[in-house]
Amino acid sequence: MTETPRAAPDVVTGSIRLLAEQGWEATTVDRLALAAGISRATFFRKYGSKEDIVFADHAANLERLEQLLARVAGRPDADPAGALRDGVLLVFRHHLDHRERALARSALLRQVPQLRDRELITSHRYERVLRRYLDSALPDSPDRATLATALSAAAVAVHNAQLRAWLRSPDTDPSAELAVRLERLARTLLAGYDDGAVHPAAAPGARPAVVVTVLDPGAGTEEVLASVRDALG
Repeated sequence: MTETPRAAPDVVTGSIRLLAEQGWEATTVDRLALAAGISRATFFRKYGSKEDIVFADHAANLERLEQLLARVAGRPDADPAGALRDGVLLVFRHHLDHRERALARSALLRQVPQLRDRELITSHRYERVLRRYLDSALPDSPDRATLATALSAAAVAVHNAQLRAWLRSPDTDPSAELAVRLERLARTLLAGYDDGAVHPAAAPGARPAVVVTVLDPGAGTEEVLASVRDALG
């Protein structure tokens, strides 16, 4: 009788959970390697430091995102707004598909400030990938670099806000809602810069147009208005 091979252990998720449960400082690499059933040298070779393993899946995610955008960029009918939506959803779906890892990492980041700094750096890496794509995919205009920068930063901010909301209610699947928000955001910004045309609201004597992006889905009208008043001084 042939024995069915067991699935390989999820070392990344197990390590993050252990760090969250036993404490960052208290949990050594030796302890992580022991729990994973590998030597200390193998752990370092495959996963790097404790900090590296917490964010181990982001390198693969960034590569997948770059590949998706490269495939889209080569098509004559490429749609930058749709590509941006699909790219951000690819990253978001990864968290949903690795639910226990995402929850454990969230718990750990709340405990360790230095990891939150690393998370911010990682967000900037996603921004750079999206910006590079948009720099090449958007129509040539004097505003292309500005639009690519604004759109990539806004897309990552919306993703992160939706991810935080999902982590509070991880039994939901807000992918469809996120897709709608991302596409609306992208097409609104793109329309504002379409062919360098002046928006009617910018004509002499017109009232200035104001775009407000609310990143907290639970915010009420009064909270939003108070934030706008504070921003305007």
